[in-house]
Amino acid sequence: MQSTARMCKTAAPSIKLSPSLKSLVNHPSSLPSPIPAPKASTTYSLFDTIRSNAPSDLSRNAWLTLGTAALLTINSPDTICQLWDYAGRTAEDARVMREIGLKCISFNGIPRTINSLGALRAHLPDDIRQALSRQSYRQPDASNIADITARSRQLWDAVYTPHNEKLLTKLSDSHPDLPVHILNSHYGALLTDPPSMPSPHIGRVLTSIIAITCLRAQRGVGPQLTSHVYGLRKAGLEAGVPESVECGDWLCSDAGATWVIESTDKVSEAITGGKATFAGPPRGE
Repeated sequence: MQSTARMCKTAAPSIKLSPSLKSLVNHPSSLPSPIPAPKASTTYSLFDTIRSNAPSDLSRNAWLTLGTAALLTINSPDTICQLWDYAGRTAEDARVMREIGLKCISFNGIPRTINSLGALRAHLPDDIRQALSRQSYRQPDASNIADITARSRQLWDAVYTPHNEKLLTKLSDSHPDLPVHILNSHYGALLTDPPSMPSPHIGRVLTSIIAITCLRAQRGVGPQLTSHVYGLRKAGLEAGVPESVECGDWLCSDAGATWVIESTDKVSEAITGGKATFAGPPRGE
């Protein structure tokens, strides 16, 4: 009896949700499930169109970045898998898409990245999965904290100058730890590429494209979208930055920013039919 009593005290409690609570959690109006993928032919045609609207020498990583970020934001993991198939089913593309998906956390939060990167990994053939590194390069410790902090300010200042200090003050007024978290957890630790990390490096230009794509697909965040459009334009003025990606000068121009925004709209419309999956009503309502 005593042994049984001790077991009862130490055993983990079994919790079950009531049918009514389960129904509430999964109510269709809350869009509880990811957006299903269309036919592969539809996805392929969509990306053919997007690529045809850009210069022929555009970096493949540019449209791969846009597609991954847009599909992750609208929460269609199965379509991200189709995008990898469209791109050519290589380990390098999978590496690039993993890095893009990770950086999307800064603009979309963690859950959609979990959904999409998990689906992509499950979709990859065994040989491709085995070719992907399992080593982490973003673990903070005493040896790299100063570098993370320095990288955070370098990227922040590049995107927001001449309003960089004013914006940090405004964020601090909202909560004193808000700029601390944004700078150190995101701009330094996530959005910049750790110098010790091997290829692929997403880089300054494509990171701005991630920001613009996520914010456009997300909706309801016009001021932040505007800031990152300026950030992309400013990348074109940074020494050596446009040259770091094929067709970088064009990507950092008005025409390039327009292509990013309009292409994101095309992805959203094609996959969701114009329905909001993040914030706000569908366009036109």
